[in-house]
Amino acid sequence: MIPVIYQVVGEEDFGFRVDIDASGDYLISGGTYTSQPPRRGGLNGKQQQALQDAIEALGPPRDHPLPEGSSAFMASLTLGAGDEAVTYSFWEGAVAEDPPLERLVRLLELI
Repeated sequence: MIPVIYQVVGEEDFGFRVDIDASGDYLISGGTYTSQPPRRGGLNGKQQQALQDAIEALGPPRDHPLPEGSSAFMASLTLGAGDEAVTYSFWEGAVAEDPPLERLVRLLELI
């Protein structure tokens, strides 16, 4: 499996991060001022395949910058590791404008 890091940073100290390693093990951390302890687990074969399919459908990295004068949650999605890693940067509204990105983000949020 391709390693994945998905991170969202927003208002009021909100942060959410999903780290998935090459074996499908994950660490989810985040919250607000009432942060919860990190959660660990492992993806099953079906989850790994769904993520892999969504990653392959994503295509080359495309940045979706925050429109001028707007405020919103910002996110980054890093696929791969080391020199092979590619990063997508986007704001929350961009997900609705990019169906392949939306599919991958929703899968990550369901873990």
